[in-house]
Amino acid sequence: MRRIPSSQAAQRGTSLLEMICAITIMGSVSATALPAFVDLPGEARKAVIAGLDGAVESASVLMHVKCATQMDCQLSAGRSVLNLPSGRVLMERGYPQGGDPSGIENALQLSGFTAVHVADRTVFQKDGAPQAANCSVSYTSPQTDGSLPIITVDTSGC
Repeated sequence: MRRIPSSQAAQRGTSLLEMICAITIMGSVSATALPAFVDLPGEARKAVIAGLDGAVESASVLMHVKCATQMDCQLSAGRSVLNLPSGRVLMERGYPQGGDPSGIENALQLSGFTAVHVADRTVFQKDGAPQAANCSVSYTSPQTDGSLPIITVDTSGC
């Protein structure tokens, strides 16, 4: 029988316990370092802004369809008012009016955003964003008869 020297017998490989310890240490180090490389709150705010973009578009189209079903609503020119159970919505050229709290803001009824009204534009800024003015969705009333509202997204400050 051949005898294996003790220095070779000790080098059989790693044990299961050693592998589990190594994996546990690597996992805890990566969990600690991951937030430094990935901006999870910023990505979440960008996703919320993308969702708001869809909500503004949907509210605008739904109010336009509601306007089309009302006899006294000016569908393509002028201003009118839609009365909803949640309140009234000012319409301009058949779409919710921008720049007024009774326009697109009433059609949406949001929380977690600050609405800023300037001229015919309403900007919904995300509360808690590092640069709220640049983490927003902007809604501008239709500029000409028969045109669509202008909806823009800015996520550069999220």
